[in-house]
Amino acid sequence: WVKLRGGSSKNVFLRDIDEIELPIAHAEGRIAVRDRATLAQWVAGGQIGLCYSDAAGRVPASGELLSYPENPNGSIANIAGLSDPTGRVLGLMPHPERFLFATQHPRW
Repeated sequence: WVKLRGGSSKNVFLRDIDEIELPIAHAEGRIAVRDRATLAQWVAGGQIGLCYSDAAGRVPASGELLSYPENPNGSIANIAGLSDPTGRVLGLMPHPERFLFATQHPRW
């Protein structure tokens, strides 16, 4: 399970979500960019939908990465969810489909 902080309200799936906890189910894969200009473009376009956060719900200043287990895959800029420019498509690293019952939550 990871704690995520909403990075942009532009995505239709994330409206009114400031903070959310979701299960993870991956051992590989992460957001990576070849150049910082791409990351800057995502930030400027409001495309970073969700970021991994620490236990207190804080996302570090730009450039500082959270370590495992907060950012389990080492994703650049702590990105957990990325949107397309229209805000109608959302790609996630966590797996919300794995949380079906309240009894699955670690604090149940």
